[in-house]
Amino acid sequence: MATQPRTFRFGAKAVKAGSAKEWTDTVRQAEDLGYASFQMDDHFGNQLAVVPALMAAADATSTILVGPHVAGVDFRNPVLFAKECATIDLLSEGRFTLGIGAGWSEKDYAIAGIRQDDAATRIARLREAVHVMKGLWADGPFSFDGEHFRVAEVDAVPKPYSPIPIMIGGGGPKILALAAEEADIVGINPKIVGRKINPESMATTAADTVDEKVDAVRAAAGSKFDELELQMQIFKTVVTDHPQDAAEQLAPAFGLPPEVMLDAPFFQIGTVDQITEDIQAMRERWSISYVLFQSDAIVPMGPVVERLAGT
Repeated sequence: MATQPRTFRFGAKAVKAGSAKEWTDTVRQAEDLGYASFQMDDHFGNQLAVVPALMAAADATSTILVGPHVAGVDFRNPVLFAKECATIDLLSEGRFTLGIGAGWSEKDYAIAGIRQDDAATRIARLREAVHVMKGLWADGPFSFDGEHFRVAEVDAVPKPYSPIPIMIGGGGPKILALAAEEADIVGINPKIVGRKINPESMATTAADTVDEKVDAVRAAAGSKFDELELQMQIFKTVVTDHPQDAAEQLAPAFGLPPEVMLDAPFFQIGTVDQITEDIQAMRERWSISYVLFQSDAIVPMGPVVERLAGT
């Protein structure tokens, strides 16, 4: 018997604001438009700090989930971060969602003065951090003695208001395997080449490479695959009656041929009707049902959210 596809959910992303009012207006607008979540990148550039900004977003709203997309584990002690996450979840009455990753941007490591280890080490550290945070959120005393983290026995408080969903994303087989094993939500991302966004990284946004990524998740998850929710963030959204022209203008900035950009699901270019159909096709082909839009697309994609959310 064929598995019933997951219903669509949509997330809105933003990272900065010039005032409290601008920030709260943005998250309230996303909530009013029917977005399921409001999420933030976690970098050291021109953006707000994740933890206080997300608490402010939760305090300004009543239904929308809030969370990082994604928090870099190398910059956050998992014991402290578990307490912060549980606190936001408790104070928002169960509206925190955790996206957590191994860290990738060499610029962030340079700014923070932290050594950027090889990918295998960073992924192993992420695995331990997730185990630590899950253990601290669970009932009863917890301790941990790993290669990267050690936690003395503690019955951590506060506990989350409700189980916190965990999202881990990636573009390579090792991180996707970890996501399939440990996360509730798996983010399908480009593979970061050379620790930065460059044409080589963007080449892994092509539709055929998404086939490979989803196949890797399926293989690692086994019978658990149908329990996972697959997520994708859209890097660029353009509502236009002339998608070819728009793609030709945008393609050089991403180092992609226009035809690849038009076919890659990470870019949504076309009319609202076309984008709606493309997102439906994403679910049909890849089982991706959770879609995130950047801040400049929150309002333009409102009609898509209205049509598809919950269907």
